[in-house]
Amino acid sequence: MDEKTVEQSMQLILHSGTGRSMVIEAVRDMLKTGDIAAAKKKIEEGGKEIGEAHDIQTAMMSAECDGHPVEKSILLIHAQDHFMTALAVRDMANLMVEMYAALKDKNEKAEEDA
Repeated sequence: MDEKTVEQSMQLILHSGTGRSMVIEAVRDMLKTGDIAAAKKKIEEGGKEIGEAHDIQTAMMSAECDGHPVEKSILLIHAQDHFMTALAVRDMANLMVEMYAALKDKNEKAEEDA
């Protein structure tokens, strides 16, 4: 496999993994502190890392579309797996924050009504 594809694959893994970790940390912190705003901010920061991974993937796909084939390897497949997992974790984390916020609002309203 050529050096450029190895480098891009490793960068894809790095940014995807960093973003995924930040998103998971955001949800864990929110569950400990109840700070929804901080969780949203941290998920957004993790999303920027995932965005970096997306840019790498897009560059690889664009190169291939422009007639510069990208050699497929187990490393590239692994990198793509990390990227897709990071996207799924980010999306689920956003849903969890929305759910947590809705439940918190519902509980606060019930306490006010009591």
